[in-house]
Order: sequence, then C-alpha cells, then structure tokens
Amino acid sequence: MRISKANGINPRVPVTLCLLLLLSVSEIFAQNRSTITGYVFGPGRSPVGQAAVELRNDFNSVIGRTRTSASGQYSFFGVPNGRFTLTVLPLGTNLEEQSQGVELAGIGARGQQVAENAQVDFYLRPRKAPEAADNEVVFAQEVAEPAKKAYESAVADLESKRTNAGLAGLKRAVEIFPNYFLALRRLGAEQLLLENYDGAVKSFRTALTVNQRCFACWHGVSYASFATEKWGDAVESGEKALELEKNSLSTLAMVGIALRHLKRYQESEKYLLRAKKIDELKTPDIYWNLALLYAYNLKKYQEAADELELYLKANPSIPDPATIRKIITRLRENKPPSD
Repeated sequence: MRISKANGINPRVPVTLCLLLLLSVSEIFAQNRSTITGYVFGPGRSPVGQAAVELRNDFNSVIGRTRTSASGQYSFFGVPNGRFTLTVLPLGTNLEEQSQGVELAGIGARGQQVAENAQVDFYLRPRKAPEAADNEVVFAQEVAEPAKKAYESAVADLESKRTNAGLAGLKRAVEIFPNYFLALRRLGAEQLLLENYDGAVKSFRTALTVNQRCFACWHGVSYASFATEKWGDAVESGEKALELEKNSLSTLAMVGIALRHLKRYQESEKYLLRAKKIDELKTPDIYWNLALLYAYNLKKYQEAADELELYLKANPSIPDPATIRKIITRLRENKPPSD
C-alpha cells in the first residue's frame, strides 16, 4: 500500500464523520458466511439504542453499516474471514465513540472454511466535553396538533424500522406545519442516511431558519456538502457547527479535510491538529490526512513521518505495516513519499 491521494483511506470520508448519517443497514457479501454481533451499553449497563455501528476491513473501507436496536444489539451477517474494525458512533448522545478489532478465522479441522459467530460488546463512557448536539433541547415551539400527531407517529415508525412510513409521516408533518423544527431536523437526518444530500440540506436549512442554534443541523449541512464535494459550503457550515460545539471531533476533521481540498493548507493543518488533540489515537483517518497534508502539500517530511507512526498505532490491524514503515524511512531521509 502506497501513501497517495488515491490509495489507502478515502480522505473524503473519515470514520467519525459519519455523524447523523450512517445508520442504514447494508448487506456485506452475497455469500452467507460468519456473523458478528454484540451489544452496546452505556454507564450502568444501560442499552444504547439507535447507535450507528460501522464495520471496516483491513484497508479501512466501510463494508457494513447498521444501528442498534432498542436493546442495544447490532449484527452483521455474511462476513468473510479476515480482520475487521467495529466502530460505534452514539450520535446525539454524550457518550464517546469507541472502536474494537475482531478477527474471523473460520477454519475447520481439515482446513476448510466454516462459519464463525463472534460477539463484540461495547461499554461506552461519557464524553469529557459533551457535544452540544442538543442545544435545541431548550427550544420551544407551538405546533399544530395534527402536525404533532403526524410527527410522533413518524418517529414510532422509524424506531420500528418502518422507514418509508416514517419518512412519509415526517413529510406530512412538515406539510401541515412548514416550520416544524423537530420534524425538519429528523427529516434531514433520515435523508442523510439515504444519501439524499440535496433533500437533507433543504430540510436542515429550513430548520435553521427556526432555530440557528441547532448543532445537528449545521453539522448535517456540512456533512451533505462534504459528501457532494462542495468544499466551501462544508467549511462554512462546519465552522457554524463549531461555534456551538468547539470540540466536535467529526466536524473538526471534516472541515480540515475540506480546507485541504480548497488548498488552504495552513488552515487545514490547524483544524486537523485540533481534531488530533482530542482524538487520543482512536481515529486513524485524522493521522492519515495529516500525513497527506504534510507529505504532499506542506513538504514537511518529518511531520509526515510522525503522523504515519501515529497512524500505525491508531490502526494496529493494518495488513501491510512494512510498506508504511518503508515510507516512513523515506520521509525521515527528507525524501518525498514516492518518486
């Protein structure tokens, strides 16, 4: 694996940027192989429902996404042999994100592949500095009763995984009461999950006309803009989100990467370093993108080598660490990562 703009981790999609976002269930492989399942708990072993869970392979590519049930359970089916990383993103809570590695051998006595069932449980801790995604909790709005009933019914449908009915209910609530903040915010979040980025931006921006102090809305606009490579909009909305929650790891990383695409390298470094400061070696993408910035844009080869060292520590299951080590050696010699 070479460190380049095209290979390795996708610099556009950091792990923690899947805020408000990656909650849809996806099939991983057509063959019915092994299963990874488990529970996500908060303090006091209380189950954490509706938490996003990502499954990444050795190359740090997302190959599966799901969310926990009301009992905190998640499952991935049809997983092949190999080493994987599970990441829990407890969106909209004051709990920390967490990652764990898991390896599926699935080898029988005669060397044949056999199905394996692995259980990986998570025990999440409260954040040291909770994200202000719920600034709008104190926001009060008088809503017409028919719209309120439509919204409550939609939420019940969504929690029961009746997605189409839930979306229709949210849209109905907004049709009845066009400035219904809670309905607009939830509709935007669900549209993000479906990768309907234009619809999500419209919903979030309408919600923001009602309540400007909605962290989730600003972040949602930034994420949708990021996903569609509208780098300027991603930065502008991300900075608005950071005014409400300066320690949002995912927002800091997203803004930093977007700034790099805009060739605003010094500003990009500032935001990525802020993300690094609070990450504690949990998010390999941050160190990878800093290495790209230093190696290709700022020509700071020693700093690039330092970030790759941290990348290896944050991502111990990388399949070919020797190649990264060779690149580090080259950078230590004040040479570019490749000829």
